[in-house]
Amino acid sequence: MFKRKMIFAAVVGALGAGATGAYAQAPSGDDPALERGLSGNVELYGYLYPEFTMMSATSGTPAAVIPAGSTNLGNLSAAPVGLALQSRASVDASNSRFGFRGKEDLGGGMTAIWQLESTVPIDQGAGTLASRDSYVGLRGGFGTVRLGFMETVYKTIGDPMKFMNLGSGNFISASNILSARQPFNIGGAASSAGSFHLRQPNSLLYNSPDIGGFQASALYSPDETKVGTRNANMQSYGVTYKTGGLYLALAYEVHNDFFGGSSNLSFGGTGVANVSAAQLAAGTIGNNHSKDTSPRASVMYSWDKSRVSFDLTTIDFKESGQAAGRHFQDYKNTRYNVSWQQVWGSDARWRTMAQYTSAASGTCTFSDGSVCDTTGLNGNMLALGGEYWFSKRTALFALYAKLNNGSTASYNNTANAKTLSPGSDITQYALGVRTTF
Repeated sequence: MFKRKMIFAAVVGALGAGATGAYAQAPSGDDPALERGLSGNVELYGYLYPEFTMMSATSGTPAAVIPAGSTNLGNLSAAPVGLALQSRASVDASNSRFGFRGKEDLGGGMTAIWQLESTVPIDQGAGTLASRDSYVGLRGGFGTVRLGFMETVYKTIGDPMKFMNLGSGNFISASNILSARQPFNIGGAASSAGSFHLRQPNSLLYNSPDIGGFQASALYSPDETKVGTRNANMQSYGVTYKTGGLYLALAYEVHNDFFGGSSNLSFGGTGVANVSAAQLAAGTIGNNHSKDTSPRASVMYSWDKSRVSFDLTTIDFKESGQAAGRHFQDYKNTRYNVSWQQVWGSDARWRTMAQYTSAASGTCTFSDGSVCDTTGLNGNMLALGGEYWFSKRTALFALYAKLNNGSTASYNNTANAKTLSPGSDITQYALGVRTTF
C-alpha cells in the first residue's frame, strides 16, 4: 500500500510540477466549466456517466425495389434494410471524459492556457488521448486565441441548455435531430460531412473579450490534406449576449467541399450523387463543388430554479458543377428544439428535464429541373429525464426518449445500431449514475 501511494504521489507531482494549490476542483452539480478560475496552474478533471440502456425499434419502411425514375430523395439514398430491434440492452458511457488543463501568467496581462481532454468509454475499457477539445492558446486584452482540436463555434454556443449537460454522445441529446444527423443516409449511419455538430481538427479559434455582455467568436479549419480540386475547409462564426438570466446566441457555419449531400446518397444504381467516396478521397471531383451552410438562433432564460430554451436552425446542403442528367443539387430543412429544466426542493437535490426536437421534411432540387420529392424526411424526438443528487459531485439519473422517423427518414440516436431501416421509430430507457471530479 505504501508503495502504491508513493507511485501515485510521483505521478501527480510530475503532472503538476511547479503548480500550487489543488489539482481538482469539485463542480456544483454541472460539468466543470471550461477554464474556470484555477487555484493552481494545472487541473485534473473529469465527468463519468455509465448507464444501463434498453432500446427497441420498429422495422421501419418495408424493403422494396426502388422504382425506376423515383423522385424521393430518401428512397434514392439506399433501399430500406428492414432491420428491426425488438429489444436490446447495453451499458453505455460514450460521452464520459477525463482531462488536464492549466494556465500560466506571462505578465503584461497575458496568460497562456492549455487543455488535453480525452473520451473515456469506461464501459469498453478503451480511450484515445486528446480525442476531445485539446489546444494551446493565449489570452489577453485582445481576447483568446487557441490552436488545436475543438468544438466549432456553432456547436458551442447553440443548444444552450444541454440535456443533463450533454450536447452529444447520448440518445437524449437534441443534436441527434437538431444538427448532427441527415434525414437521408445509408441505413442511418450518416457521414460526418452531413453534420453541423462537429469537433473540428486543425482549428484556429478566436473569442473576443466580453464587451457589455457581448462576445464574438470565429473558427477556421483549413484543408491541410488538400488534394486535386477539392478544398474542404470550414468557417464557423457566432455572437452571444448575456445579461441577468437571459442568454442569446446567433451562429453561422459554412462547409466548403464537404459534399454533405452526395456523401449520404448512393453513387451507383440511381446515380444521383455528384461524386463517389473514392473521388472525394482522391480529390478528383472535377467541376463539382459544395457549399453547405446553416444559420442558427438560440435563446435561454433562467429564473429562480427554472430554465427554458429555444433553438432554431435551417440546414442547407448545396452542390454545383453537376454533369448532364439528374444529379443532387440542393436539400434544405428547418429544425427546432424547445427545452425545460426544473430544480426541486429546498436543498435542490432533484432536477427534471424535458425537451422536444423536430425537423421538417424540407425541400430539394435536382440539377436537371425534374421533380424532387422529400415526403417522409421529417422526424421528431421527445426526451424526458430526472436526477437525484447525493452530493455536489454524484447523482442518480433516469432517461427516456422516443424518436419518430418519417417514412423515408433515417435520424438515429442509438449507440450500438447504425443500420436501422428508414422510417424506424426508436424507443430508449436508461438508468445510471454520474459523477464529476
